[in-house]
Amino acid sequence: MAVKTDMSKAYDRIEWDFLREVLTRFGFHSMWVSWIMECVSSVSYTFLINGAPQGGVLPSCGLRQGDPLSPYLFILCTEVLSGLCNQAQDRGTLAGIKVARGYPAINHLLFADDTMFFCRSDRDSCTELMSILNRYEAASGQCINRTKSAITFSFKTLPATKDNVKNALGIANEGGIGKYLGLSDDFGRKKRDIFSMIVDRIRQRAHSWSSKLLSGAGKLVLLKYVLVMIPSYAMSCFNLPQSLCKQIQSVLTWFWWDLKPEIRRLCWVSWEKLTMPKNAGGLGFCDIEHFNDALLAKLAWRLLKHPDSLLGQILLGKYCRQNDLLSCSSSGAMSHGWRGILAGREVIKRGLGWAVGTGKDINVWNENWLSTGEVSRPIGPPNFQDQDLTVQDLILPSTGEWNVSAIRAHLPQYEDTIRLLQPSAFEMQDTLVWLPEKSGSYTTKSGYALAKQHGTCQETEEALHHFNWKTCVWSIATSPKLKLFMWKLSHKALSVGDALVRRGINVNGECKRCGGRESEIHVFFHCPFAAKVWDLLPALQKSLSSTATIPQLLESSKHGAWDASSKKCGMGWTFKDKAGLLLAQGSDARGYVKSVLMAEALALKTAISAAIHLGFLNLRCLSDSSSLISLLTTDSSVTELQGILHDIRVLSSSLLSISFAFTPRASNVCADGLAKSALRLFVNSPPLIE
Repeated sequence: MAVKTDMSKAYDRIEWDFLREVLTRFGFHSMWVSWIMECVSSVSYTFLINGAPQGGVLPSCGLRQGDPLSPYLFILCTEVLSGLCNQAQDRGTLAGIKVARGYPAINHLLFADDTMFFCRSDRDSCTELMSILNRYEAASGQCINRTKSAITFSFKTLPATKDNVKNALGIANEGGIGKYLGLSDDFGRKKRDIFSMIVDRIRQRAHSWSSKLLSGAGKLVLLKYVLVMIPSYAMSCFNLPQSLCKQIQSVLTWFWWDLKPEIRRLCWVSWEKLTMPKNAGGLGFCDIEHFNDALLAKLAWRLLKHPDSLLGQILLGKYCRQNDLLSCSSSGAMSHGWRGILAGREVIKRGLGWAVGTGKDINVWNENWLSTGEVSRPIGPPNFQDQDLTVQDLILPSTGEWNVSAIRAHLPQYEDTIRLLQPSAFEMQDTLVWLPEKSGSYTTKSGYALAKQHGTCQETEEALHHFNWKTCVWSIATSPKLKLFMWKLSHKALSVGDALVRRGINVNGECKRCGGRESEIHVFFHCPFAAKVWDLLPALQKSLSSTATIPQLLESSKHGAWDASSKKCGMGWTFKDKAGLLLAQGSDARGYVKSVLMAEALALKTAISAAIHLGFLNLRCLSDSSSLISLLTTDSSVTELQGILHDIRVLSSSLLSISFAFTPRASNVCADGLAKSALRLFVNSPPLIE
């Protein structure tokens, strides 16, 4: 059975002594604990009477709601309840449930003040659960609201057993008709009925705005950033039925084109065109189905990158016992949640690639590994003896560099492309990366763009080739209202006579002023009245000879130690003591360097290797590349540099101390000169025969 509990006045009942003890048990310093308790206990409340604060109350317990610190403190307190449940599970008195053999059981799930307990419906389990709740209530001051709590039984539970459990726990409500985290806590076969409340919420919110006089630009903002976001949590967990997505699309279309619910208007542009990017002629509206897939792909990415997490152990243990996530097949016995994850997996596959480490896990012919920015693999078919060829077979085991002779023997047409990749010299594991993002991590934005591009690629390319929307419409220095008007004009979405007749409406399509055919061009340019308006504009009275011309300015950004045309780089470094005296210096150069950031990373790696060789074990590394310093001092990463960054961290571990800091180019003149000199000599030297 599953027991859903709700804490009564969860934040207001936390005892301060209990909070202090929890923070102390977690190992926080006593001074820090006293600071936190001072923030918690110094609060006071007043009563607002007739718009003026009156009186005052000094509380003796509770956390202040709205304080950004309170949620974190509350979560720390609920760790006590989680610990009690874990201890009971270790003893076997509150066993929990398992969804797959050999994988961990779950006896509780926590989210803020909502808690779900899972256990057997026998007397011992009920007694243990009540004991845990009573102990937690006595220590923390919390109290279970049994009128808002509910129990969900399995279908085979006898009525007598249900009555015994309800009496033992003091909870009379049965689950299946309530909500948990905004969604129904019981899923049946009719998914459309479960999610229908989402459409009602969107329609209700749209109706509340319809009575207000909103401009087109205002509607655009509300639709893109409010209405579309209402079902985002449900779509990040489950795959919505296609019919429901069309209902949501219908509500959004109505809100965009109609003035009021009782006043219907024509839909001048199809929803497919509205969901295209702005630079392709659309408005960037969210395609509900593709957005749903992109959100679910985030769950699939989490399972792919963290298979040892609790979610990964449970789901992968149940559905991927024979194969991995990328190759497992669907079956009829899947849950609705797992079907959604498989739908998101298809989005992941379209942009998945490898960052080369040792290369032993990457098949040359079946994996995307030739580029760190786009999906690319060698074109086969391979020879019979090369079918199982791995990238490791193309790398020299002694140095970690590419084996040029092996590349020329197997993939001569890809030599330049392969040598631009930088594998690790210290056995970094091959890593799956998301190629549309430089960081290699999946984002919903890039996943949605890829899913949308996969569905309407041809239309987007035609729109981009036909008209430059960014320059001619969206980048003009004017109000959003006028930009939207120009967009409608470009799409022939204005209710002129010619457009109404073309739609089959029985109206007179002639111009009301001159009697001509009322088209968009006629209304704004050819009509005599419009021509007189243009003649009155002062800006159009100037001759062409007096109009000032603005020359096109081209700005060239070039790093001194990297040549973009030849893909070669120079590296320079200096070693100084605390007094600023020069101890040693060096330089080097190499080819097949993809970017200036890669050149900076290679220079730092080479400098640390030189320091270890010279016996310098305490280093403070200064670089004029702020991007590289940010990568080294944070948890962020770049796909093309994963191997180099791994090698830098391995080399750093052999030093006694090392730090990384940014320095301006003006303070790094000596190393910069060495790098430029090395690059100049390397570019001008005759090519070596390898």
